[in-house]
Amino acid sequence: MTPTMHPEQSAGQKRGLFRRLGLPGTIFAVGLLLVLAFAVTAFLSREIVWAQVLRATLGHLPNSSWTWQSVGDRGLSRITYNDFDLFLDATRLSFQDLSIRLGADRPVTMQAVTGPTLMVDMSWDKILRFSGGVDLARLLPGQRVQGLVQGEGRVEWADLNSPPHSGEIALHVPGLLIIPPGILATNVHIEAFLEGNRLTLTSIRAGGLVALEAEGVVMLDWNRLENSTYTLNGNLSGLNITRPFSASGRLGGVWRK
Repeated sequence: MTPTMHPEQSAGQKRGLFRRLGLPGTIFAVGLLLVLAFAVTAFLSREIVWAQVLRATLGHLPNSSWTWQSVGDRGLSRITYNDFDLFLDATRLSFQDLSIRLGADRPVTMQAVTGPTLMVDMSWDKILRFSGGVDLARLLPGQRVQGLVQGEGRVEWADLNSPPHSGEIALHVPGLLIIPPGILATNVHIEAFLEGNRLTLTSIRAGGLVALEAEGVVMLDWNRLENSTYTLNGNLSGLNITRPFSASGRLGGVWRK
């Protein structure tokens, strides 16, 4: 027969356990359980919070997804992802580190590192501002583009569920810029402004043995950015010659093999 345990025996065993631990041990055990419960709850809530932050920011980019290798510094208001890859359609943007910070005046601030550091913040009035630089070879691995790009600008949304409707951008490549299928230039300056899906390149200047001065238009396909089309017109000068320059094509043909 299985012996029956009376309530008095159960209570006696509990009292025996606490008696063996003593008052300090009992306090420590209860405290440890509370800490573990809080840590598990905090960890789960942080994972949920940061997943929501990624969806609320990068999720507004067209056909976007992302992965990372590990998480570095992490707190209630900050997180750093190591080896973070952002995919827009089939185009991969790679960052050594991507740090995100939540704040009062700027709800979301991002620091993207590809060698140089690019700072991006989103304000409450749905304006994204950026400044800093990227290494194109690291940002677009395997896409045959090279150059250290510095820039600043702003992009504005009326509704975060729709593409941006306006913005201003200024980019500078002080060194060598290489773009397929073999375009080489130095000291490149680009100024542009955005209206809907029309990105007007108001000024394009590049140095080198043959200098370029041009302007152009990019018609953005927000659903598939690689299908966006561009047209450029201007003049080439150098080596005692000056002649008209024009080019057109798909953006996907610039950075894809």
